[in-house]
Amino acid sequence: MLQRDYLFCEVILPLHLPNTYTYRVPSELIPKISVGSRVAVQFGKKRIYSGLVAELHERVPDYRGIKYVLDLIDAKPIVPERVLRFWQWIASYYVCYIGDVMTAAMPSSLRLMSETKLLVNPDYGGETDGLSERQLEILAMVNSAVSVDVISARLKSPDILTEISDLLKREILVTDEQLNDKYRPKKKDYIYLSEDLRQEENLKEVISALEADKRSSSQLDALLRFVALSGQTEGVERNVLQEYCSKSSVNTLVRKGVFVLESRTFSRLRQRDGSANADDIMLDEQQQKAFDTIVGGWDEKPISLLHGVTGSGKTEVYIKLIDHVLKQGKQVLYLLPEIALSAQLVTRLEKYFGPLLGVYHSMFSKDERVEIWNKVLAEEYRIVVGARSSVFLPFTDLGLVIVDEEHDSGFKQTEPAPRYNARDASLYLSKVWNLKVVLGSATPSVESYFNAQIERYQYAQMPQRYAKAQLPSIEIVDLKQEYRNHSMLSIFSSTLYEAMVDALTQRKQIILFKNLRGYSSTLRCDICGWVAKCDRCDVTLTVHKQTGSLNCHYCGKNIPMIYECPVCHSHSLVRMGTGSEKIEEQTLEYFPDATVQRMDLDTTRNKQAYQDMISDFERGKIDILCGTQILTKGLDFENVGLVGVIDADAMLYYPDFRAYERTFDLLTQVGGRAGRGRDKGRVIIQTFNPFHQVFKDVCQYDYKNMYTNQIMERKLFKYPPFYHLLKIVLQSRERTLLDKLADDYVQELRKLFDTRILGPEYPPVAKIREKYHKQIILKLERERSYQQAKQYILRINEEFLSVVGNRHLRIFVDVDPV
Repeated sequence: MLQRDYLFCEVILPLHLPNTYTYRVPSELIPKISVGSRVAVQFGKKRIYSGLVAELHERVPDYRGIKYVLDLIDAKPIVPERVLRFWQWIASYYVCYIGDVMTAAMPSSLRLMSETKLLVNPDYGGETDGLSERQLEILAMVNSAVSVDVISARLKSPDILTEISDLLKREILVTDEQLNDKYRPKKKDYIYLSEDLRQEENLKEVISALEADKRSSSQLDALLRFVALSGQTEGVERNVLQEYCSKSSVNTLVRKGVFVLESRTFSRLRQRDGSANADDIMLDEQQQKAFDTIVGGWDEKPISLLHGVTGSGKTEVYIKLIDHVLKQGKQVLYLLPEIALSAQLVTRLEKYFGPLLGVYHSMFSKDERVEIWNKVLAEEYRIVVGARSSVFLPFTDLGLVIVDEEHDSGFKQTEPAPRYNARDASLYLSKVWNLKVVLGSATPSVESYFNAQIERYQYAQMPQRYAKAQLPSIEIVDLKQEYRNHSMLSIFSSTLYEAMVDALTQRKQIILFKNLRGYSSTLRCDICGWVAKCDRCDVTLTVHKQTGSLNCHYCGKNIPMIYECPVCHSHSLVRMGTGSEKIEEQTLEYFPDATVQRMDLDTTRNKQAYQDMISDFERGKIDILCGTQILTKGLDFENVGLVGVIDADAMLYYPDFRAYERTFDLLTQVGGRAGRGRDKGRVIIQTFNPFHQVFKDVCQYDYKNMYTNQIMERKLFKYPPFYHLLKIVLQSRERTLLDKLADDYVQELRKLFDTRILGPEYPPVAKIREKYHKQIILKLERERSYQQAKQYILRINEEFLSVVGNRHLRIFVDVDPV
């Protein structure tokens, strides 16, 4: 490496900022610094951040007063260069700032900043071995929550992030956020006998000495208990030993040199063991054909669409594909739209891939995510199963991305920036990293199926269920007729009720679906018509009976249940609409002998809750499972004989051009949970509009007819896949100001885009968190320069936001909204 006299670096900061920032590298760090490493830098007058080196160069900036890098935090890069280039593409394509991408991509424990409050870990035992003088000074200052700024000022040195980072790694210090994480410590203290006492004669001498000293009886008990637990040569966990003797007696024996204390590091992540070989999986004829089609076409078409009906055995094909890629020495990313899906899938993959398998999603603690990050970087994890954010992990040799349930909107991040789609991002990686992508679904998105039809993607089909199992029969129930005949039993039609009785008699399990959590969607006064609404958002408050509250599902506000109308003081308050909580209650009322559980966001707020409920349902401990769309996504239960859709109309009439497609997807997917064993399943869909074409398509499993109708409409009305969509949202607390600025904004847009603009219009929910929203939809031809259009929009945004009177205005761009 050539010796350089000077070097500059471009640093990404974890802030909502449009650019990288240039810093000079101190001469002593020039041989050590590299792209992808974190550095401590000062930003502004006081703040210090850990930024990421995006580029090293010798271009001298044309301004004075350039700041130096304060310190190098990482000896080796923690983000590979090509992953950094991927971040830059995300920022460019999705019209956001590179700092936003860094914030979304990296675990928060890797993004140190001087505002962070530090505390002494309550489990820290006071050991100071290996600590530098500076670290001891820092430790002495942290009597209560102290910010990095305060420590820096007291020590009169900004150069402390490296020392603090080391104290955090050792878990001597923790951040105040970390104290809220419920996870077991990764370090445990073990007690050993000192080396010379491992000889029996020496040990007997010590025991005799303790026996002779009456004041040392507790120490003698501790030593004898240790020998009984350890067999003299093995270590004993300190906490286990202290269950039988006092902490002070153990500490005294450590000071006397009888015991040696050793701290062991344990991973917070569960260790996995594989017991089977993927070569032992025998694919049936259609699975083998799909596998051969995908692998055989990879040289020409690296992107494949696997279109297999529910229960066709797509997972076995995925396992074979993973095994094929692993044998080439590559890594694999398995993307899922929902965290709930990971529990069942991980159990199946763990059987074949054991310790090579990692899982990554938002329900892991901050420090667990750092461990996963490091294991992916070190290639200890060769396979990662995760939600959309997994696409940012620091893969060094990624060879395959599997996007399961690729049609699902859960792959799209909507708030905050970057508003990326993990499925589409993986397609980009296919081009630049030369990797393979497999998109899988029983109901592919119209866009993906279109690309397969024009032979842009390899297409593999699996039209039959595995082992020749039958697809469930689907029945449509006309709720209008049921109400006319007075045959409704609360929320259950007579058809659904009788089917539930039959299923329970045959000891089959039942799934009941309604895509609304809570008890009721609205609380209304029957006398004056008053409705409980959120004062921060333009929506009604949802009744949550179990918690006795009214909740806003947009801003999170909740208030105690209201029993008296605040307008007319009547007590005639009616709960309107049916949510998953009410379905659970009514099911228990009509089927008191059945075991009923509910699966929605309210009952599965931690990662273990998902796994426990899925496990209980698999084992037959639950008879009836009620829930929201979590139930529709790829879960596999053998004994489900009946699926009931309580109300299919709400999703069909949602004001979105994808409403028809999504209704078809959701009903097909939830129906696909039935009849996965030997017996044919049954699906009953309740609706007020039984003659709608979507229900005919669902009943006949006619995906092609749904696709044909939708693709004609989209071509006619200029929607994807024929046109790109860009949604521009303007936000302000002042409605009149927003109206004026939105009109002015559109006038600027029309100079370039003319008639391709829809809006500005208020969305169905016009106010969220006390901010009014207006949106503009831009339709752009595929052949038009998409990047040029986005640059023009960015320029308009900067012009509008630079005006003093517009400082309360917020503008964001959603590329390819879903």
